[in-house]
Amino acid sequence: MSDSSKFYISLPRGGILIPTAGGNIQFGIPPETIKDTMKLEGGVPTTYIVPNYMFDISKGLSLSDIEFPVYFNFFINKRKARIVCSKNQRKRIENVISEALFGPKTIDVKNEFVEGEDTPGFTTLKTEMDSFKKTPMASSGMLSLDDLVEFSVFDNKQTARFSDIEVQFDIRYNLRVIEKGKEIALIERDFPIMPRKPALSGLSLDFHPPLFGITTLGTGHGFDPNANTSGMIIWVNRRGIVVDPPVNSTEQLLQIGVSPKLIDKVILTHCHADHDAGILQKILQEGKINLYTTNTIFKSFMKKSAALTGIEEEMLKKLVNFFPVSIGEVMIIGGGKFNFNYTLHSIPTISIQASLHGKSMIYSSDTMNDPEYINKLYEEGVLTKNRRDFLTDFPWDQDVIFHEAGLPPIHTPLSYLCGLPEDTRKRIYLVHVNQDSIPKDSGLRIAPTGLKNTIELDVRPLPYESAIEMLDAFSHIDLFKSLTFEKAREFLLAFEVNNYMTDEVIFHKGDKGDRFYVVITGEVDIVLDGKCITTYGTGGYFGEKSLFVNENRTATAIAKSDARLLSIQKDEMLSFIRGTESECLLQQIAIFQNVELRDTLKSNSIFMALTATQQTELHGLIRPFYKTFHAGEKILDKETGSKSAYIIMEGNADVYRENDLISTLTKGSLFGVRSLFKESEAYLFSIIARDDVRLYYIGHEDLGKYLDTNPGVHIKMYHHPY
Repeated sequence: MSDSSKFYISLPRGGILIPTAGGNIQFGIPPETIKDTMKLEGGVPTTYIVPNYMFDISKGLSLSDIEFPVYFNFFINKRKARIVCSKNQRKRIENVISEALFGPKTIDVKNEFVEGEDTPGFTTLKTEMDSFKKTPMASSGMLSLDDLVEFSVFDNKQTARFSDIEVQFDIRYNLRVIEKGKEIALIERDFPIMPRKPALSGLSLDFHPPLFGITTLGTGHGFDPNANTSGMIIWVNRRGIVVDPPVNSTEQLLQIGVSPKLIDKVILTHCHADHDAGILQKILQEGKINLYTTNTIFKSFMKKSAALTGIEEEMLKKLVNFFPVSIGEVMIIGGGKFNFNYTLHSIPTISIQASLHGKSMIYSSDTMNDPEYINKLYEEGVLTKNRRDFLTDFPWDQDVIFHEAGLPPIHTPLSYLCGLPEDTRKRIYLVHVNQDSIPKDSGLRIAPTGLKNTIELDVRPLPYESAIEMLDAFSHIDLFKSLTFEKAREFLLAFEVNNYMTDEVIFHKGDKGDRFYVVITGEVDIVLDGKCITTYGTGGYFGEKSLFVNENRTATAIAKSDARLLSIQKDEMLSFIRGTESECLLQQIAIFQNVELRDTLKSNSIFMALTATQQTELHGLIRPFYKTFHAGEKILDKETGSKSAYIIMEGNADVYRENDLISTLTKGSLFGVRSLFKESEAYLFSIIARDDVRLYYIGHEDLGKYLDTNPGVHIKMYHHPY
């Protein structure tokens, strides 16, 4: 590596800072890296270089999250941000910034209001959004993209120039930065933009959710370097609905003790990066999520996500179950009653009201909730009387109020909230604000974060709560997703609920295998010869081998944390699943799942990131291939094609394109995937055994069904080269 490599700095949240005489330049812009540069000498950079790949599919993160650096440069530093990128990237970035800053170009929300224009609070969103664009800082009086950003686009020699700087991607895609003819930085192609994080370990997923409550994940805003970005979980009937999950929220939830399986519903309030980036990541890292928002916001989110990822909108839409919300009518989510309304903000944004058994909460979301300002907009003709009256009649009577505060005009000024009646202020928890900005004698407080500070609303216990808990488990267990609801009665009659303390043995290796288990809450380690071979969390199941093979337990099961399990006798389980897809799946898992298969999947970068439950389901689809291929023998080529995907169990295989050797596949390597997505496309590669090669295979039909419920795996395989 060149000596010039020493002149750059890797940022804690990702991205690389290159000091120059004219100020810092940043290469790679993962979410929230502005919070790192705000603390460094030289401050937030003006110039940003977009990497060759704008999005990290494996981590579900944008590497070109330019929104907040652009906002900071314009609104705080009163200057434009410079973006160095290719011509194609420029179009994608323009789409992202336009959607985030100005909202959709065309909007028609009439059908989203239950009674059309007669619905209380009906809004012509476009008129309101245009009012926020008016600023003396804009060259024409109306804010435009040209006011915020200037682009330096790479030429056909992959070089961009500005001031005394030359930025170049060389023939190997290494980045070189040259200042006044002298190379000041060389960043090699494989140098990681994102920091390598240690694997999570020693976590205890023993949180027992409340019947009705709120856990705050973060209270900060995009320019707060010392706080997590705003986000919360609304607990309804002991299941979680996450609102605007912050970036890395899945990891954050695991760290604080919440299994992602407890949360399969997401509400998106609007499409600013500090509110939507974590949703895109959650979609790409977990199973299919249920997404609740308006049609307008969903379309904006899809357009923005497509521009960020380079994935077609139609494919992205397949990765979520979208539930459009209506304004002016109650929507039942998880058994709770929810109401949604459009707030007064610069882009389409919704607030959330939720109630359960006589208790209620509201989240204002981002909004300008100052009656004086609202009346001013009414007098200017921006708001109708219907809209004004609705906005000024904010429901301050809710039991718990989560309200944002920030810089007007797109946020509610603290001065207004400080003037509310004392009884109201006692029920308010502030978000999107830092502690230093809250007057000490105001009676206001920031929402407390973390599980220990979950705010519980005192609602009466549910009748038949144990049965409801079991039915809830039934509906969320992947193994049972093909079963009809008529099976629910059998499920309630046949399964038992068992509680285990941390480190308690559920069964020992060598015990009689006479029961099958499903995890409701907590975690269970499967231990073989003193080594943990896998861990099952909420929704995980084990003990399937005993159902079909008359032998004793081959491993020991130990509660890793306090765990609540469902269990069923062997003969009752066989009767329960007889003749269903669940029987076929469990039988295949029992026959083919073994240590060798687990080790093979751990050697694959896609499969190694799967949860234990996802892996177990995959084990039920994988078969050993009947043939061993010998050195020089063709495994796959464009003539033979493929109706299956293959995983190398043992040996090595070379990948040729025409006569050129382009790669060598080893244990765990995957191939035969491309034709699943583009059947009409001729297979471009030949796979030839380098030595004796043994394979596993998965039929495309089975793999396609699996990918439908595992969107993160779907996207990674879609981009797989072979």
